[in-house]
Amino acid sequence: MPSREHIDMLAQARVEETTKPVFEPEPVLEPEPVCEPEPPLKKPRFKFEMPMKTESTIENVGSGYRWLTENSYDDKFEELESSILNDRLSYFYPSLQTKRGTDYSKSALVGIRAAIARHLTSPPYNCNVNIMKDNTFMTSNHVITGMIKTLKRTGKDFIMHKKPVAEDDIQRLYSSGVFNIDTPVTLQNKVFWDLMLNFGRRGQDGLSSLTKSSFGKFKDDKGQSYYKMIYNEADKTHHGVDSHKNRHEVRMYEKSEDKNCPVASLDFYLSKLSPKCDALFQQPLLYPKPNCWYSNPAMGKNKLSQMMPRISKEAGLSYRYTNHCINSNHWYYAATHQSK
Repeated sequence: MPSREHIDMLAQARVEETTKPVFEPEPVLEPEPVCEPEPPLKKPRFKFEMPMKTESTIENVGSGYRWLTENSYDDKFEELESSILNDRLSYFYPSLQTKRGTDYSKSALVGIRAAIARHLTSPPYNCNVNIMKDNTFMTSNHVITGMIKTLKRTGKDFIMHKKPVAEDDIQRLYSSGVFNIDTPVTLQNKVFWDLMLNFGRRGQDGLSSLTKSSFGKFKDDKGQSYYKMIYNEADKTHHGVDSHKNRHEVRMYEKSEDKNCPVASLDFYLSKLSPKCDALFQQPLLYPKPNCWYSNPAMGKNKLSQMMPRISKEAGLSYRYTNHCINSNHWYYAATHQSK
């Protein structure tokens, strides 16, 4: 039988147990969400396709013009007051980027501005503004000037010249048969090469605008025959200004003792063109007739733009040259072979 002391100890223990405070577990608090700081506002970068110089410039840079019209505005930018248009251009120019996400070169920026200027002053708008010279557009022009200075300061103000056609590849062009004058395609290849080499024709739009009367045949005071351009084209470098006083008269002279004479080739080519089409570059006939090797439809711009790449492949050249590559050869050729 338990002793009195033992009973008292058990009673005391029971009392302590019932009076002992119950500690509930603290609730697990979920961590408060961390609010990341909002990124600073940036002007949207606009991927702009560099426009070619053409009467239909609007088709080539339509997406750029839509940006000017639709970016948080309702009006057509062609109908805006000069001061408002200046504000939009000041915002538009810094947003330009190439398709690769890089900044445009100095010449590209100037070219884009010139394309917009041509669009505004051409039909049907005929705006009486000059976004490059008017005082109203001083702010937007200062923006472009600042962008150009930034390019220069960061070492990006350089011009990437197209690779000229190598001398070995030029010899290959003549030996491979792609410049033979006995088929419609190869004769046209040679005339294309001769014109690009001698006159430095630029881009697909310039080629498509050439006609049978774009080049005239003359004789100099020594009785030597030559062709010169008499087509009133707009010079790309001067953004649409065709100044005959300041332009060097380029001549493509005959080489009477050379089987590859460019004058003789152009004479022969002109005699085989379709009388129903005025374009200089016409579609070659698959089955040519004795006096007509080319059909009525003119060659399209895209096909003309691929002339040199196609010729490079057919001749087995070391490099896939573009039409602009011949322009690099033109400057050297003009300096060493042509007379004024």
